[in-house]
Amino acid sequence: MKKFFIILITVLLVGFSIASAENYESTPATDGECKKSEEKKQECPFTKMQEKCLYCHTVPSFALKEVAPDATLSYPNSNTKIIGKVGYYFLEDIDADRVRAFFEYISWHDVDHIVIEIQSPGGSLFNAWRIVGLMDYWKSKGYVIETRVHGFAASAGFLIFANGSLGHRFASKTCELMWHELTTFKFFAIEGPSDKEDEARTLRHLQTTANTWLAARSKLSAEEWDKRIRKKEWWCNGKQAKDEYGLSDGEPIEVVK
Repeated sequence: MKKFFIILITVLLVGFSIASAENYESTPATDGECKKSEEKKQECPFTKMQEKCLYCHTVPSFALKEVAPDATLSYPNSNTKIIGKVGYYFLEDIDADRVRAFFEYISWHDVDHIVIEIQSPGGSLFNAWRIVGLMDYWKSKGYVIETRVHGFAASAGFLIFANGSLGHRFASKTCELMWHELTTFKFFAIEGPSDKEDEARTLRHLQTTANTWLAARSKLSAEEWDKRIRKKEWWCNGKQAKDEYGLSDGEPIEVVK
């Protein structure tokens, strides 16, 4: 009798489980449940993928994620960029090695127009002359080198701005340009009059070289440059650089190639 009751209870439990399962499967899911299920799966409507779809698509539109046009390029430094056929270099530090690496990298690609944007307080005169020399070399190879200033270019940065290809030196009206007498700093130096005289002759030579070079890039003569910077700094904005001094060819414009 005991075995009979055990078998009867077991049969009833199995029957109830089957009926419950059939009832669950036959009950249609609500709209809310369907939506939650879809959101959980996040199935791509294009590739039908679920696990890796969001690596290249966005939610909820499943549009393709944006990829930078130069994403496949391996630049030599963070200052360098190529968009289309235009090479861009952002010059903040007067670092001739980085500029050289930029030009060498540009030469591997189909680029014929170069933009150097300058935002610099200056630096080493000799590094500036090296960058000027590199610019002249690549200009001789047929490259147009455009220089731009939106903020300021001072001292050595000013020389680099002035060396852009003629007709391609652009400065915003409100930007500031600065040139000054060359300066030196020595800490705890012990020097006699002869040392000072030799140093003065060297500085005068370097200053004359720079002012004479600037005269060929502007409306001012070397003598006028010398007068304007004697014992002081000379400043002008972008509008003055164009209208009064012949240092700028207008305001920056976007290059599309």
